[in-house]
Amino acid sequence: MPTLTVGFQTMPNGKDVDTKGIIPKMVKVVEESGLTYEVGPMETVVEGEYDKIISVIKETQEVGIQNGATEIFTNIKMHYKSDGVSIAEKKKDA
Repeated sequence: MPTLTVGFQTMPNGKDVDTKGIIPKMVKVVEESGLTYEVGPMETVVEGEYDKIISVIKETQEVGIQNGATEIFTNIKMHYKSDGVSIAEKKKDA
């Protein structure tokens, strides 16, 4: 499968949840994934193979639950092209 780019926002929720403590742990999952990524103020964009990206998103959700969230809301946007698409390409075209 070609490389795709995915923008996602994983938001922990729950009574007395300290998102400032959870969010950095979620970002660490992305950092350690080996994927090319950029963390922005509203979402994280990753580049790679579909299965690896979905696995990383699932892991961020689990980290949120393990660190006190009772639920996780995740918004996902995918950009797929049959010949692949990279973050660098998207920035070049902007």
